[in-house]
Amino acid sequence: MFCVSACVFETFIWGWNNTYGIFQGSSSPPFDNASPAAISIIGTASLGIQYMEIIVLIAFFQRYPEYAKPSMWICLFICVVSLIVSSFATQIWHLILLQGVIFGLSAGILYAPIVMWLSDWFVTRRGLAGGIIFGGSGVGGFVFPLAMGYLLNAVGFRWTLRIWALALGACCGIALIGVNPRIPVRKPSMDVPRHPWFPTDLSRLKSPLMAIILGTNIVQALGFFPVSLFVPTYTSSLLSGTLPSTIVLALFNAASVIFYIMFGRICDSYPYPYVILASGVGSSLAALLLWGFASSLGWVFAFAAVFGGLSGGFPGVWPAAASEIGGPLNHITSLAFGCFAVVKGIAAIIGPIIAASLHDRSNHAKSVYGGFGFRNVEIFVGVMAAATSVGAVVLSFYSTSKRRTVARRLLPAPPFYK
Repeated sequence: MFCVSACVFETFIWGWNNTYGIFQGSSSPPFDNASPAAISIIGTASLGIQYMEIIVLIAFFQRYPEYAKPSMWICLFICVVSLIVSSFATQIWHLILLQGVIFGLSAGILYAPIVMWLSDWFVTRRGLAGGIIFGGSGVGGFVFPLAMGYLLNAVGFRWTLRIWALALGACCGIALIGVNPRIPVRKPSMDVPRHPWFPTDLSRLKSPLMAIILGTNIVQALGFFPVSLFVPTYTSSLLSGTLPSTIVLALFNAASVIFYIMFGRICDSYPYPYVILASGVGSSLAALLLWGFASSLGWVFAFAAVFGGLSGGFPGVWPAAASEIGGPLNHITSLAFGCFAVVKGIAAIIGPIIAASLHDRSNHAKSVYGGFGFRNVEIFVGVMAAATSVGAVVLSFYSTSKRRTVARRLLPAPPFYK
């Protein structure tokens, strides 16, 4: 029940974030007079806020667990209201405030308890469970661009937001019933004091292993987010019409679903640095070759499928990496997860800004390599993916995941942790 319900949240919250590239080419108010850079701020602000606030929220809810579930209900209501109110926006800054800041803050609070409770519900199959849950963002990223594209053409931007708000409220409201901690929450008493804000022993979070994982995460995300944002723009430059760019974005997100689950399952049985290495090498080749030489829609489809899967499924390794950091201490595992999210949130903001500065918007030519002014963007993405593979090699010398994997195979699963 928890896994399915959490997947619904992932689908609607993060799937929506993965869909915002579809609005890049919208010509309806308030997008008609806004620059692509201004429009991109809406999605990146929401993403960055949600990622970066998770670690603070986890610390808060670990100390005050009785507030987690009520906060989720309140923030679901705020998410719905912010989307409905934003449907009346007349300026782009209205959307930045309502969908970027307010929705981002409330959606992060809505989602943080799921990350915290994941470590309580699963141990031996944590990677698979995490892959299934995180794969929801890819499901939403596949379905929602198609649905949004249809609604934008049928009823316009404003009613699209209103319909989406009602769907979000209904589906997440039902799913919220199934999202609960494994052990019922009890208020602390004099005999059982509150959990400290942060652990007194932070040695696990200060280890070289943690630093390498964080560095690998940030370079991977710096290369991923520019593609998720600009691949619809590249497709529109290659072929006019909104349908091709919508399909490419949907394919890009759908591929991540398969690899989320696949990476998570592999990490339950094999060392996760190997998965990171495969993700980095494959993503780098896809960016430098498939995207670099993409002169037809077929090449773009191939790039979206390969890069979307190998790079988009990268967070599937997070449960295994966080488990190695935390060991038997679930609260450290949750905080490690939060740290991963923080660096990814930073990259979600910085990556598209760097890519936008590298994109030559004055170049509309269809060249042999790096057409439509995207040459430097493609090289940047490829280099970041290559840096990810270098991080995997360094990580393999510090990681003990291979020994942990063997140990897990020899030990029976604890009760309720299946």
